[in-house]
Amino acid sequence: MQAPAVSSEFLELLEKSGLYTAAQVVRIGEKLDVDATAPARDMARRLVKERVLTPFQAERILEGRYRGLVIDRYRIREMLGFGGMGCVFIAEDPQEKRKVAIKVMSAEHSLDAGMLTRLKLEARAGMLLQHPNIIKTFRLDSTGAVWYLVMDLIRGISLHELVALKGPLPWAAASDVGVQIASALQEAHDHGIIHRDIKPANFLIEQNGTAHLLDFGLALMDNVQDDEFSLSMLFGHDCLGTPDYIAPEQIVDSRKVDPRADIYSLGATLFVAMTARVPFPDKSNKAKLEAHKTRKVRTVCELRPDIPPAVGAIIARMMEKDPSRRFQSAQEVADALRQHAKRQDISFDFREIVTLRAKQARTRAENTARKSRVNQRSSITNASGWLRSHTEQLSAAADTFARSETPAVGQAGSDPGMTGRRVPGQSQSTSASRVHQAAPSGWRIQFIGQKSRLPVMRARTSIGRGHDADIVVQDGDLDEIQCWLEFDGSNWQLKQQSRAYPTYLNGRIASYGPVRHGDVLTFGTRKQGFRLINIQQLEKIRQRTQLITVLTIVAAAIAVVAWWWTNR
Repeated sequence: MQAPAVSSEFLELLEKSGLYTAAQVVRIGEKLDVDATAPARDMARRLVKERVLTPFQAERILEGRYRGLVIDRYRIREMLGFGGMGCVFIAEDPQEKRKVAIKVMSAEHSLDAGMLTRLKLEARAGMLLQHPNIIKTFRLDSTGAVWYLVMDLIRGISLHELVALKGPLPWAAASDVGVQIASALQEAHDHGIIHRDIKPANFLIEQNGTAHLLDFGLALMDNVQDDEFSLSMLFGHDCLGTPDYIAPEQIVDSRKVDPRADIYSLGATLFVAMTARVPFPDKSNKAKLEAHKTRKVRTVCELRPDIPPAVGAIIARMMEKDPSRRFQSAQEVADALRQHAKRQDISFDFREIVTLRAKQARTRAENTARKSRVNQRSSITNASGWLRSHTEQLSAAADTFARSETPAVGQAGSDPGMTGRRVPGQSQSTSASRVHQAAPSGWRIQFIGQKSRLPVMRARTSIGRGHDADIVVQDGDLDEIQCWLEFDGSNWQLKQQSRAYPTYLNGRIASYGPVRHGDVLTFGTRKQGFRLINIQQLEKIRQRTQLITVLTIVAAAIAVVAWWWTNR
């Protein structure tokens, strides 16, 4: 349907979406005293402000895309992530009174037997396995139009994202992740399930350091020969997996692997977690696969001398070419790593991660629309590619750890944005590590009507009314995250995020542009906001003013003396 132009059309689509009944929509209109002829965007802003809709829901309806906001009984609230099969959303389950994650298979894959098989395998494993480090699956079902999978909602960051944004983990924290995932794998192996796609993108880590294993879509399972046959027919049986992490024997025949293949892939994943580099950073998938079969991998201690030799030996043993030389069970791996492991809190902004994923999904959809459909018969995915795009901070760091001599993301003395491939639409100096870099010294914000000044702590600072914002503006018409201030190495840049509320720079609506000393950012009625101040520049102005004052006094004194001398 065409995008709504006025409020009445917006409310009509809201009713059609199924998010609210017709009676509820009428009551909403009466409560808000809606002007039917007002712009639809104004209506959307009010509903978001009143918490009737989420920004994601409002945006979809403004675009005329009201279908899909309700899937059976689940109300879609916002996007959580995306993958090869479709998108994952945060949804509300009114029956169970909880929020869940719901994976919805994309329309292009709805009739793809191979993708449906993967979704069914993932569901079977998720419902069978009951382990604190494996994401629970509640339901697999179809509306008749789309298949969907309902899972436990984990507010976490993938290990891939974490390394891309912050660089290698402390070796003790990485060892702890290894202990948790090895324990999860032992549970799967005890039930006759081989994961076959262990990689950083399939680890989800909460802020308290708890790690979760997900995506059993390529799993080898006992008593499901029909599904394995379907995968073999569609993808070929010789190489199911991801080239950067696949075990040598899995390359030869993916149907004849045992738990030790997962142990190899876990070793390769921990290699990345500790070094921010893949074991074999060759350019082509073919070269990577050959390297896993024939070349000896460097030890993590060579790349990071601070890692204890005992930890390096564990990773090396996990990645032995000969399965008989590896640890023989995931439990052995957990036991070996446990004495070196230490649980640590993980610092990340979940809202920021979700926003970046949503932007990347939008970019990916736009790119897909411009290109012809690619061949779907390969199940091999490139681990260093799924984060690639020109979207915000993740883009510059996404494949950084896939290059052999590129400094690790966030490594001291390195600037990953200055090395390797230039990202379209972005200067090379931009890097993912800037998200967590300290701001340059001397910058302060001074809220309108207040005398106190607060320091700007981060080189990429979020502004909004939500508790997750770095700078919280308590009152006014603005989103949870309204906009960002980002230091590009020489200047601050404003980057608008909200689509519901404008940001004003020196009284004018702005979505992108430089913000300098003395500039004022305001929101809503423009009574709420702050001035950006640089202490050094203030001091220079003060010194300049003092100098001008002194020179003025001296000039006046000279003039007086000259007058007196002339008229004496």
